[in-house]
Amino acid sequence: MTTPPRPRIGLAITTVGRPALRRLLESVAHSTLLPETVAVANQSGRDLALSTSGLPFDVHIVESAGGASRGRNDAINAIGPSVDVMGFPNDDSTYPRTCLEQVAVAFRSDPGIAGLACSLVERGQPRFTLPDNGALDRLTVWRAIEPAMFLRRETLDDVGGFNEALGTGCSTPWQSGEGTDLLLRIIEQGGVVLSRPDIAVIGEGERRDLDPSSLVAKHRGYARGTGYVYRTHPYPFWIRARILAAPWLRLGQIDRSPAFAVRLALARSLGRVEGLTGRTLPTRERTWLPAARSVTPAHDADGGRGSPGSSA
Repeated sequence: MTTPPRPRIGLAITTVGRPALRRLLESVAHSTLLPETVAVANQSGRDLALSTSGLPFDVHIVESAGGASRGRNDAINAIGPSVDVMGFPNDDSTYPRTCLEQVAVAFRSDPGIAGLACSLVERGQPRFTLPDNGALDRLTVWRAIEPAMFLRRETLDDVGGFNEALGTGCSTPWQSGEGTDLLLRIIEQGGVVLSRPDIAVIGEGERRDLDPSSLVAKHRGYARGTGYVYRTHPYPFWIRARILAAPWLRLGQIDRSPAFAVRLALARSLGRVEGLTGRTLPTRERTWLPAARSVTPAHDADGGRGSPGSSA
């Protein structure tokens, strides 16, 4: 039997102009397997002033706006069909030297898989604990995260890429969940996303330099996105109810300050309610996003009825 050729890898990056982007590109340059090409969607609103000299791969910079999902899609489109597998690192993440080679070997060894979910390691620990092996399902898919995902290019074409109405910086209140939504659409169409916790991407961890009100607003925005993804995919009522209780069951893990932990848990629960219902409640919390425009609920395509086939 003929061995499939080694897949060509492309990287689609969205940036708001962090200096750490150069460090990411340098980590890629030291990889044991180089990408075919890299595209950077510049959403900083200014000249990126990124030096790409000396890098052993092509870097395409495209101007973009409208949030992380649109940026990733713009970068994917800039790369085009010249690659077989796409990765989506954050602009402040880095790749260990063998990461891309491990990814290529995994896709080459199993032509039937649509994607890989790898570990995002922050401060020496995985941010989420993936299953030891096997395919992700509708429950374990929530342990995958965008900067540690790799997908076949043709799979992205089949499902339509990232939903630009989800994710950080988008024009709707649903400020997270774009990666989970994408993987769920792949799984629901019969695609296999394999868990590979042995392949690591290095992350910086959650920002803690925000003031308390901004951090609460961030958690609420992210929770809205979580709730909305549960709304738009066919999850049963008991699972949807469980996500509302989850912040309170983990109260001691949210923050060292009990009072602030309660604020964050309330923000998460309220945000998930808003996402599940498709409607936002009034709030005095300000945005954590720089120069973000005010957002209003997007048109709800299902008319407020919830997911098709759902028991909710």
